[in-house]
Amino acid sequence: MLFNKIYFFLLIITINGIHLYKEEIIRAHHTYDKYQFNILHHLSGIAPYFESNTDELNPDPPEGCKVDKTAYLIRHGSVYVDDYDYDYIINPFLKRLNKAVKYVDFSKLPKLSFLNKWTSPITNPKQQIERLTKSGIFEALELGMKLSYRYEKLLPKANQTSFNIWTSSSKRTKQSALAIIQGLFSGRKLNGKVIDIPEDKKRGANTLTPTKSCQKYNASKGSQEANIWLQHYSKSILKKFNSKIFNWNFIPNDILAMQQLCGYETVIRGYSPFCSLFTTEEWMSFEYYFDIKYYHEIFYGNYLSPYLGMPWVKATTDLLSNDILNNQNMYLTVTHREMLPVILAALGLYNESEYSNEKVFPLDEINHERIWRASKVIPFLGRVALERLNCSSSHSNELFIRILVNSSVKPIPGCTQGPGESCHLNQFINYINKRYHSYKDFTEVCQIKKTNHSIDHLTFYNKKH
Repeated sequence: MLFNKIYFFLLIITINGIHLYKEEIIRAHHTYDKYQFNILHHLSGIAPYFESNTDELNPDPPEGCKVDKTAYLIRHGSVYVDDYDYDYIINPFLKRLNKAVKYVDFSKLPKLSFLNKWTSPITNPKQQIERLTKSGIFEALELGMKLSYRYEKLLPKANQTSFNIWTSSSKRTKQSALAIIQGLFSGRKLNGKVIDIPEDKKRGANTLTPTKSCQKYNASKGSQEANIWLQHYSKSILKKFNSKIFNWNFIPNDILAMQQLCGYETVIRGYSPFCSLFTTEEWMSFEYYFDIKYYHEIFYGNYLSPYLGMPWVKATTDLLSNDILNNQNMYLTVTHREMLPVILAALGLYNESEYSNEKVFPLDEINHERIWRASKVIPFLGRVALERLNCSSSHSNELFIRILVNSSVKPIPGCTQGPGESCHLNQFINYINKRYHSYKDFTEVCQIKKTNHSIDHLTFYNKKH
């Protein structure tokens, strides 16, 4: 009954074209009426899901090809707030604001006048921190429905009674997985099973949360560089705000908190007055802050990243290349934001290694030519997909691999000779094997005490459940 209500609600949204979020668009003068800046597309890891196909490659299967096997790594849906963001950035601002509204008149600067009566969307932190929002559940359900249309022939037959979806053990990832299953089968009776992979340090490489099992990983890496940039870009904003407001001084972390609240409040309430406070350049500076942070923490700026992502990449390559190993044609896995960048690093995508870190991310100006933009990779429900294409020719059928990041085709470096710039399966296997040879030593680089022979591998996909 609950599913029918959710499904009906989603159907009504789709039919009537109702959006869950208010559009937050900055437009130029009418002489440049083509210019549009969507703030919600520049919020890094707290952006509602969106698609950005800047390369304009067609995500549909190329002519003469069909997808006969696929594997998805999916980030969970939108949450009320992340624990670190709330504890160290947002809550300190809220505490200061709650005291200030008693004696500060924010209407002296009209843009800030709403602060006199504004209330936080995070009303019960103990229950809401890291919990899915309503929109997060609906969007995960919608994702399942979209996948059911794209991969209709890969779904289990009517006489098959089970379908596994893998997830890390957090409540938000499991709830997202359950909603995806409901959308995937659209009310059809099927024993969809969520396989819970514990998020503990003893898992080694056999995990969906390698940042927790790798002892060398440090979540604060990149914070120093990002905070240098925050001090730089917030100066002009602080001068603008503090020149009009008396008995109160905004500080750099307040600016970061208000920009984060734009994202979190939007996925909770559908709209946030904080979004209209800042200019295009100020939003790009906010986005750049997290690009710096994540580049150094979980991407090429951290030498650990390809090692952390390689176990999943190698296991998934084996699934796509060997039909004997498995009995599903669609592998869906739901986990956290950190997993997507380390997978992309293991795959060698978005690689800016020909530049020094300082040149890629200078801390006194934005590098507008950079390749890495976290907003386009890790929004809520962001995903990396590997599709196996079965393509027919006049002589035979051949298999190819294609990678999609949030439905945008990302060609594999040096292997784009296949249909739709895909990579021949054998060449892809060779490509991954070479990278695996370079990044296979998870145990050694993470300084884990080796207790069994399989700790460097991810094995749970092949385990019978």
